[in-house]
Amino acid sequence: MKISAAIIALLAFSLDGASAKDMPLYQPHRISYEELVMNKGYDTESFMDALSSVGLITVNGIPGYAPQRNDALLRLHGCSLESKAALSHKFEDGTVRRTMATHTIPGPGGAQSISHDSDACASFDAASKTLRSTVADVTAAFGKSLGDSISLEKPLLETEDGMYAFGGFADAVENGEHLEHFHSYQRPADSAQDEKTIEFHTDQGLFIAFTPGLMVDSQDNMIETQSSSGFHIELKDGTHALVDFQDDDLVFMLGDGVNQIINPKIQDVGRKLRATPHALSMPNHKEDEARAWYGRMVLPPTDAVHPEHGDTFGNIRNLMIDAAGKGEQTEKLSLGCSSSQTARNLEEIVCQENSIYCWARCMSILEKGIPHENYCQEERNLRLDCVNPRNQTYTGGHGDYYPACTASAENATSYPNLPVYQEIRDPDICTDAAYNDFAKTDGYAHSFDLGPSIFMWSVVDGEVNGRLVFDGVFGYLAIGHASYAGGPHDSMNGASIIMALPGGDYSAVTGLDMSLEPNINEYVISHTASAFRHWKEPVSVSGANTSSYEIEVVENCFTAIKFKTSEINGIPFDLNGKNDLIWAGNNQDYYAGYHGYGNRGTFVVDFSSGEAYMKRDEGHNQDGDNRNDGNNQGGKDVASKNTSDASSMFSSWSTTSLLAIICISLCM
Repeated sequence: MKISAAIIALLAFSLDGASAKDMPLYQPHRISYEELVMNKGYDTESFMDALSSVGLITVNGIPGYAPQRNDALLRLHGCSLESKAALSHKFEDGTVRRTMATHTIPGPGGAQSISHDSDACASFDAASKTLRSTVADVTAAFGKSLGDSISLEKPLLETEDGMYAFGGFADAVENGEHLEHFHSYQRPADSAQDEKTIEFHTDQGLFIAFTPGLMVDSQDNMIETQSSSGFHIELKDGTHALVDFQDDDLVFMLGDGVNQIINPKIQDVGRKLRATPHALSMPNHKEDEARAWYGRMVLPPTDAVHPEHGDTFGNIRNLMIDAAGKGEQTEKLSLGCSSSQTARNLEEIVCQENSIYCWARCMSILEKGIPHENYCQEERNLRLDCVNPRNQTYTGGHGDYYPACTASAENATSYPNLPVYQEIRDPDICTDAAYNDFAKTDGYAHSFDLGPSIFMWSVVDGEVNGRLVFDGVFGYLAIGHASYAGGPHDSMNGASIIMALPGGDYSAVTGLDMSLEPNINEYVISHTASAFRHWKEPVSVSGANTSSYEIEVVENCFTAIKFKTSEINGIPFDLNGKNDLIWAGNNQDYYAGYHGYGNRGTFVVDFSSGEAYMKRDEGHNQDGDNRNDGNNQGGKDVASKNTSDASSMFSSWSTTSLLAIICISLCM
């Protein structure tokens, strides 16, 4: 089924321009990798002047980068001709762009892979992973350097629940989603030479890191030793210029996100960062040649609240994607742009045959037992649509959706709340003092504050005697082994856990039967599907003793689970070393649904030493990180809110990043 959807490059247009041959050549401000990362010979003023007056710098001298860039880009075009992941778009000048898109979420293992289903892409896949890793490291260094160079009003951004504040620019970069695109451009020989492929625009993200384009052929040969021409920028005085890139440049260019988020918070008098208007004109080339390019766009944290619109950036992106995917031209499409810009759906994704646009992606109907696109109407007198298990139609946001035959006219709603959910707890009963009393660590050798929860433990007779305390009403509470390092959803999928539920007889349609007794069991989260309906049956390992598992509840206030075991699902704890653990709690509904931002995390416990820290802090022991020796005493007075883990435990995450919306200047 062919359905239009926005493919997000997240852009903003200004149509004024001159031909490439009339443009002056601009030499960008260059800073060496050593200067950026090692802080040697670092000229902060020149660095900031370049980002304020132009909005673009390059970093060179990056160890291994130049051959990595060439290796990946040489193999990009050939792979794009074969990969099932490649999407094509034809521009007005006739240029065809093939795109392979992916993204990186915060936390270890956050770099998502590209599924090519082609042997022709094996060498590109290996080379691209190496390049992506290097660019990720330099991107983090750029974020830190820029953050250290400007004085910002704190906090820069906050989550909707107020549980986490993104203190500065580096924090926003670290916790933002990074959209990654590998592009291959080919322009027909008969197109107008001076016609731009992409007109002047500014990117919507905070900034983008990208490689200068490289001309290659379909046999993975390099055509030019110099980076390809055709990249133009608009200088502050309105002049258009070609940028003179060098082969080992990694380019950093600011986007419209600095106007929305950074500039209003800058305390340095007279200092404003500049989003760089830029354009692309494809050079003429032979039929089998192409321009290869890689870029990494940094978006604000998904769960941070937009300072002007009052909604989270994730929700805003979903609204934009949904509106564009349905072909709408509404105010939703302007939410992601600064006040001088609006958004326009420029490009289209066409879902392949026997697929529909569902939950911000193309989904196969064959995998859901629907044999062809007309089956629902012709055989069942129903329509083919995107629904949730409650037979409600997808309208946007987070959840559990799939293609189905339906007659429902009901739009998707949130799960029904618990009889008493978090926001309506009695504040006279559920006090800080009451929680601190409930969370006492008496009798336990060690404890670690996870923010909204506390994990306390002792090792006794070869077993972990543990207790997880949650400052939340009882929707569910779970703790267990994280899956393998780098596993899906930040090591959530495939995790073996102990999970307590407030009812039984679960149905994806009606939720838990709350008239039944609470229960606590071991589960294995599905390796491929996050929704609870896919892994709702407890696991039972021969010889396992779960009799010590207990649930503690201060009714309509707090929850805790206790256990004494040497293993979960037959997987033993390492009592002599480090253990990657995962936890999550729900205080809203009885559907074992989304836990809410902050009510989960991945952390490390060394049962031999009592040391514990958040997984994202692994390898770092700097002042202010959430690391301790396992001897803190819990309670709200020592809480360290840490919500930077990217896992969406017990939920599914839409790859909104792979689409791209365009912000267009209102003066057009």
